Amino acid sequence: MTSIFQHRGYFLAAGLLAAGASFSSVTFAADTKTCEKTYTIGFSHPVGESQFAIALKKKVVAAGEKNGCVKVLLDNTHQSNLESQRATLESWVTRRVDAIVVLPVEATALDGLRIQAQKKGMKWLTYAGATKGSDGSVGFDNVQSGDLVAKDALAWVKKRYPDGKITAAVTTLTPLKGFAGRWEEPLKQFKAAGLTVVSQQDCATQACGMQIAEDTLRQHPDLRVFIGINDDAALGALRAFKNAGIKPEDAYIAGQDGTVEGLEAVKQGGAYRASAAILLDDLAQSIIDNSLAAITGKGRTNYETAVELGTQRNPQRLDALIAQYKD
Repeated sequence: MTSIFQHRGYFLAAGLLAAGASFSSVTFAADTKTCEKTYTIGFSHPVGESQFAIALKKKVVAAGEKNGCVKVLLDNTHQSNLESQRATLESWVTRRVDAIVVLPVEATALDGLRIQAQKKGMKWLTYAGATKGSDGSVGFDNVQSGDLVAKDALAWVKKRYPDGKITAAVTTLTPLKGFAGRWEEPLKQFKAAGLTVVSQQDCATQACGMQIAEDTLRQHPDLRVFIGINDDAALGALRAFKNAGIKPEDAYIAGQDGTVEGLEAVKQGGAYRASAAILLDDLAQSIIDNSLAAITGKGRTNYETAVELGTQRNPQRLDALIAQYKD
């Protein structure tokens, strides 16, 4: 990944990453909740219905409240609806918020709005990776995420099906190009290993994950590997595999994001074997920190949160990743 990013590179023994102090050098009197200025930061995620987005938004609001001098605004975009996202962003630009952190449904479609916001003195940061013209970014390593689940899946296949003769499915979300590593790595590595991918479709919800798995199993009864772009898609597939009567020991299902439901499915054992988990508290804090750095001109404006694979092989870390969701 590009070198503008930095990983914090530390993990607490308990597995919970503290929100920590802001890396901005803005002067706050946090103990008394008095501020030289209260900054308003808008955060827009295009898949607001996903478990991870719901949990992250709560964490970002909490990080703003802990700072004491930050007010967080959230949008209500669902299913990558560009018009919904644009309407919210336009209202924030009209309101002249101090910073916007956004994962665009379509980056080029929002370029004009970005330029308008910046001309008004607002800061525009992109979520899930840096983009041209932005004032900063927050994100996570999607190539690392896809690589982790792909390698883990292939190691399992080599052990369970040394003679091959099984197929795989991978879900994508092609409008969100910044996430491409999540599906490109499994597709690339599966092809190199000779594991045939018989389904490659956009999906980020449990409903479509279940439907895709059901349809694929009817056409390809040898489907035994399913990689979701997120845990929601993978959890839907898990239900389909169970309904089809496939033995847990015969299948490999993995998700990405590390939602609490996905990680708990890993902990329960069975076909759901892994989730590439983003360190949630760290990511939420970086949204606040990087926005303040962009606003004030002091501090780091680009940052990438680490990803780690949650599996039953390390139950202590798995429990720690689950604990991120407990307020």
